[in-house]
Amino acid sequence: MNHLTIFSHGEKDLPYITGNVQHVELYARVVICPTGKPWLDELAAATEQFAALLVSAERNDTDLTSPVQACPGWDLRELAVHLGRTHRWAVGILEGADPRQRPQIEPDEQELLSEWYASEAETLRKALAFAGPDAPCWTLVEDQRTALFWQRRQVHETIVHLWDAHHAKGQSLQIDPVLAFDGVAEIRDVMYPRMLKADRVAPLQRSLVFTATDLDTEPVVIGDAKQTAAVQGPAAELLLLVWHRIPWSPAYGDPEAAELIAQSLVP
Repeated sequence: MNHLTIFSHGEKDLPYITGNVQHVELYARVVICPTGKPWLDELAAATEQFAALLVSAERNDTDLTSPVQACPGWDLRELAVHLGRTHRWAVGILEGADPRQRPQIEPDEQELLSEWYASEAETLRKALAFAGPDAPCWTLVEDQRTALFWQRRQVHETIVHLWDAHHAKGQSLQIDPVLAFDGVAEIRDVMYPRMLKADRVAPLQRSLVFTATDLDTEPVVIGDAKQTAAVQGPAAELLLLVWHRIPWSPAYGDPEAAELIAQSLVP
C-alpha cells in the first residue's frame, strides 16, 4: 500500500509518494480553493466527516436504514455506496477509464460500510494527489479538462451528500459559507451548461442572480438572459436550495426565481 511522506523542496513542502515498486516525486502545484485551504484538504475534511458519521450510524443498525429525503428510495447505506462509487468513478477517469462505465462496487458482506467508504475516499485523495491539478483528463465540461475539475467536483459532491446524511439522522450540518457559495458558482460553471448541452433543460428566460447575504462578495449569475430574477439568502441555504434540498421561501426573493429553480439547474 502506498504511504505519503512529506519532504522539503525549496520553499514548499511537496509530497514524495513511495509504492511497492516505484518511487514517484510529485511537484504538482497546490491549488487553493476560495476558503483559503487546498482543495485536497477540503476533500479530506469532508470525506472524513462522512466516514465518521457512518461509524456513528453503525452503532445503531436502524440508522443505516434511515431514509434520505432528497434521494427518494435511498437509505443512508445506499447513499454511502453511491458516494463511494462516485469517488471510484473519478479515480477511473483520472486513470483513463471510459467515463460511461460506472463502477458497481459495494462493501463485502463482512466489511463495515464505514471502512469501505473510508478506503474509497482515501483512494480518491491519493489518485488526485498523484495526478496533480494540471493532469489532462475527461470532465463534465469541455473548458475544464484537467484533474483540478475533479478536486472541486468531488468536494461539492461530498458536501451535499454529507448534508443529506446528517439530515437523514435528524442532525444539522454547518456548511462553510465560502465553500457553499463556490458550490453555487460550480452550478453556473458546470451543472447548468451541462444540462443545457444535453437538452435536459431549456435556456433560462431570466438570469438568476444569487447574492449571499452572509458574504461580502460578488453575486453569482446563472444564465445569460437580459432580464433577471434575484435570489438572496445565506450561502449554504442558496446551495441547498438549488440542489433541491430545502424548499423555496418568499424570503429568498423573486417568485419568478422559484419557478426557474424548480425547472432544475442540476442533474
